[in-house]
Amino acid sequence: MASEDVGPLVRMNNYSWAGANIGIERLGGPVQDAAQPSSEAEKTKAMLRGVLERRYNADTKFLDLSALGQDEELKTQKIFDAKSTASKFFPAMMRVLELSFDKPEERDTAITSVSLANNDLQDLSAVSTLSQTLTKLHNLDLSNNKYEKLSALHLWRRRFYHLQHLILTGNPLEQNEPNYVAEVVEWYPNLRMLNGIQVRTEEDIANKTKPAVIPFPIRSPIFQDEGGIAESFVRTFFAGFDSDRAALVAHYYDDQSDFSVSVNTQAPRDPAHTATTEKQEWDQYIKLSRNLKKIQQLPARQTRHFRGTKAVSDTFATLPKTRHPDLVSEARKWMVEAKMVPGVPDPNGQSATGVDGFHIVISGEFGEVEGAQKKRSFDRTFIVGPGGPSGVRVVNDMLTIRAYGGAQAFEPENFEGWNGEVPAGSAPAPEAILQLPAGVNVQIAEQMVAELSKQTNMTVPYSKDCLDQVGWEFPKALEAFASVRASLPSDAFMQPA
Repeated sequence: MASEDVGPLVRMNNYSWAGANIGIERLGGPVQDAAQPSSEAEKTKAMLRGVLERRYNADTKFLDLSALGQDEELKTQKIFDAKSTASKFFPAMMRVLELSFDKPEERDTAITSVSLANNDLQDLSAVSTLSQTLTKLHNLDLSNNKYEKLSALHLWRRRFYHLQHLILTGNPLEQNEPNYVAEVVEWYPNLRMLNGIQVRTEEDIANKTKPAVIPFPIRSPIFQDEGGIAESFVRTFFAGFDSDRAALVAHYYDDQSDFSVSVNTQAPRDPAHTATTEKQEWDQYIKLSRNLKKIQQLPARQTRHFRGTKAVSDTFATLPKTRHPDLVSEARKWMVEAKMVPGVPDPNGQSATGVDGFHIVISGEFGEVEGAQKKRSFDRTFIVGPGGPSGVRVVNDMLTIRAYGGAQAFEPENFEGWNGEVPAGSAPAPEAILQLPAGVNVQIAEQMVAELSKQTNMTVPYSKDCLDQVGWEFPKALEAFASVRASLPSDAFMQPA
């Protein structure tokens, strides 16, 4: 250890945070006086720790970061006198908070409520790192700031999935956007209270139905489907891969189907993931890996290319058993892209030029349920076309497995230069494909379809078509249903009408 690091470490002896004590001892004996001059960095860290300690209540698990500009110690330090220091203050404090715990789980358990009230915030840019440090907050107070529009809060609209109570009172957006409540409730599926008013009951949370996905809650700007074929395939495939791979192969693969698996050991890892990398973690995959950057010999490449139902089924059986996140409740952990492609081989041989199929690319994560039980990221590319007992067959399946890299890249606001508009020349955004009107995004459309289905007993496709025909105006959809109810076929209803 470098000599300059000894002093700061020794000074952490008996340091207490959130009920945990840190003990530091010198090798060969107890801690001795290490009276060394503190660097400016150490002084700053100590100051930030002091702010956190003074504002943390261990009994209520509450971190009070309200009115930071009025904090006497921070005023003495002149933190907010210059823009350069003010912009660095909150990220630095979050970093100190992270280093105060060994694991993110401990941090999430220790702090469940945060207040950022009375901080003159106009948007979330200065405090954005809160959503990365405390991802599982239950209660958040943003009251008495200067949020003019709901767009000022968009940075957190896909964060804090576990949020139960949010306070936004005392912000100008209450007058500027009087109907903001409905949209905020849509952002947070587990929200019970908004501004002290109940917006969902515990029964609503417990009995909520799966939203009507049109077609996926998280996907790239390119998602083309026809008759729900691509969506149905993805949903069925991963459920089968986790539960019964032999049946999955019989369902989707034939004697001309190709499969290969590749291990990418050089992929970037998630910097927030604290799991220790163990030696030989790729043993169960590496013998099957067809990474063409690593495998140069033609015989080795050929033996790691699997064709036909038996070869694919046998290979699937040798891979570790997995559990993928649920596509509905954990949609943020997936990225799905699909586009139609011509020239897919015709299994019946009737078209020499091939038939239309789909090119589907999925990125996500999975956990191993046996052995080392590691968490990994993956990319899987399919070419699917007509055929097989289900009407869809896998022509080619390429699986790449890599160390866990997180899901941050799946958040649209993290795409460099992406502002929600699809560049010219690329495929239209999902809203455009669905022809949703202004003000109705995919998430709102999903909830409208689910609610119409609930009120009318119609199936999801009929509910979606009904809303589409009336321009996604819910009252008109109810009126339209009432006028044609008697003439609807029996298959329009989930249960006999």
